[in-house]
Amino acid sequence: MNRTDSTLSPAALLSATLLVLALPAVFADGFGQRLAAEMLLLGTAAMSLGLLVGFGGMVSLGHAAVFGSAAYAAALAAPWTGGALLPTLALGLATGLVTSVAIGLLALRVQGLFFLVLTLVAGQIVWEIVFRWHDVTGGADGLRGFGALSLHGHDLTSPLALYTTSAALALAAAVVARAFLRAPLGRALVGSREQPLRMRALGYRLGGIRLAACAVAGGIAGAAGALYPFVNQYLGPSTVHWSLSATLIIMLVIGGTRSLWGGYIGAAAYLAMQTYVSSWTDRWQLLVGLVFVATVLLMPQGAAHAVGGLVALSLIHI
Repeated sequence: MNRTDSTLSPAALLSATLLVLALPAVFADGFGQRLAAEMLLLGTAAMSLGLLVGFGGMVSLGHAAVFGSAAYAAALAAPWTGGALLPTLALGLATGLVTSVAIGLLALRVQGLFFLVLTLVAGQIVWEIVFRWHDVTGGADGLRGFGALSLHGHDLTSPLALYTTSAALALAAAVVARAFLRAPLGRALVGSREQPLRMRALGYRLGGIRLAACAVAGGIAGAAGALYPFVNQYLGPSTVHWSLSATLIIMLVIGGTRSLWGGYIGAAAYLAMQTYVSSWTDRWQLLVGLVFVATVLLMPQGAAHAVGGLVALSLIHI
């Protein structure tokens, strides 16, 4: 487990997390709550990618295909599921898991640059299907109007309800990812990143370990992707494009690739810059680039490590 995550006790970490999650619900307006929900969903996708990149040493450019394929599956199935939350999440989880495992089976025989390229190719195949299959996916026009999410007859269309649902999913996803990393399989994943030759000599099947990580990461990303159309109210081919995978990696680097909270912090920072700075200038991506470079040079472990240290110090002095 990353040192940042272990700096705080579980109780203190949970308390700080719940406090942060409560802020948009109390202080933000409808637009702010929808934006915060989007931050949490993309943050969950980035966090799941962190299982592969930070803990497994597998840099993937196909993760957007996993996230986006689950989003399309949930959106297309909405007329049959009626927007029911649990079937929607189950469908997204299953779609993300299957897509991620399929990409893993294609790419896990290689490492490094070749793994990166093969995941890029796999992601582009998914994008090509989405872009060309206009009758089903809407092609370049995308999809709109997904109905309402609901849970046991309760409407979840309000910004507050969507934010609360996204926050609950993000918290559950972080708990699952943390449990996976603390389990023997998760520790073996870290070992396969650090000492692959020694792990093979000890009898571990690195392909199986990495494929299991792909399944966990894909399931988490798929669950987040299933909620994304209902929060964003639009779904286009860019959701499965490799450029979104690159954006998720940027979020991870800003937040911290080896922290479970890094993806969330990076997603919040990126989307805040995209939303608010772009209203002042078209060159908002320049600011993202400067923040990215500053993070690499000044905080190589990511913002999550720095934030975790500050929170720990503040709790010590209380």
